[in-house]
Amino acid sequence: MSDSRPESVPENQKGFTVKASPLNPVKLELGVVLIIGVLLLIINEFITESRETQFLILGGYGIFAMIWLVFRTRSAIKSVDGANGG
Repeated sequence: MSDSRPESVPENQKGFTVKASPLNPVKLELGVVLIIGVLLLIINEFITESRETQFLILGGYGIFAMIWLVFRTRSAIKSVDGANGG
């Protein structure tokens, strides 16, 4: 029991190796969308005082962000399937 290194972690001479996910760009965009959404939530009260308009702004942004992320995820998956010959 002198070797305390776990066998389940992939490793080579250079160090740890983990294959990059094809969805990493989408994850980055999700982070950007969330940050912009929080900022929009904060400044929304200063943009307009009408609750209905605030709701429409946030709802519209949410729907736009959802459609954008679905589109980007589907295109990333298609590119992976195309590269694998599927």
